[in-house]
Amino acid sequence: MFSLFRERGDEIIRASYAQRILMDVLDAARRPDSYAVILLDLSAADAFRAEYRKKHGVALTHVHLLIKALARMLEKNPWMNYMVDGYKIVKPSSIDIGVSVAAEEGVTPVVVIREAHRKSLREISQELRQKASQAAQMEKQNLARLNRIGRLIPIGFLRRPLIRFLARRYWVRRRFIGTAQITSLGFRDLAFHLPSHIGTTMLLSVGGVVRRPVVVGDKIEIRPTAYLAFQVDTRVLNAKRALRAFRQFRRWMEHPDQLEGDE
Repeated sequence: MFSLFRERGDEIIRASYAQRILMDVLDAARRPDSYAVILLDLSAADAFRAEYRKKHGVALTHVHLLIKALARMLEKNPWMNYMVDGYKIVKPSSIDIGVSVAAEEGVTPVVVIREAHRKSLREISQELRQKASQAAQMEKQNLARLNRIGRLIPIGFLRRPLIRFLARRYWVRRRFIGTAQITSLGFRDLAFHLPSHIGTTMLLSVGGVVRRPVVVGDKIEIRPTAYLAFQVDTRVLNAKRALRAFRQFRRWMEHPDQLEGDE
């Protein structure tokens, strides 16, 4: 019957069970209410990373600094770490930063750095490296697990309500995504991207690092920069108040020596 509405030569590709579950998860997720984009000057961050490696023998990345700065911001502004659970607002007992790991499959792994506000840059670096490697190895295994789960619940109208129920539970999101999230695709030519879903109250999306002209005083200098896009859930966060807190985050990223007080 439905073939009557297809054009000649059209090909139908059936989604795998894992892909169907992913589609259902994205349909169940709530879209962000507010976006804010800033251009971040990373010249001081690069100098700090070089000095840190010389001093401690640890190769920091921009993501390590982002995790530390985000955790510090949430520690100073705990209301930004709240999570929604139905009509309840939950204040988590710790700051757990979820970091999306670049993946080749449809299911993007998320590494969660538990209690990131209590960890040094060295500890964050070691933990992220270890967990990212494990996540990459488990990616295909996770895809196979989703396929098995999909076969157990193959009927969409039964599967979708269950996924929506789980997606709305804060304890599920906290365990697998964290209380706040960072995502970066790692493409240099990508200015910034805005993921279509958010499982936390706040998500930070990082664009590629590119040398751009920056106004410094009365001069124009070419410096390494990246666009950062903040997405917030305004059911919990006041967007204007959140942007004031983001200024602290930006200051720490552009003065990273202030992040290593606990090193």
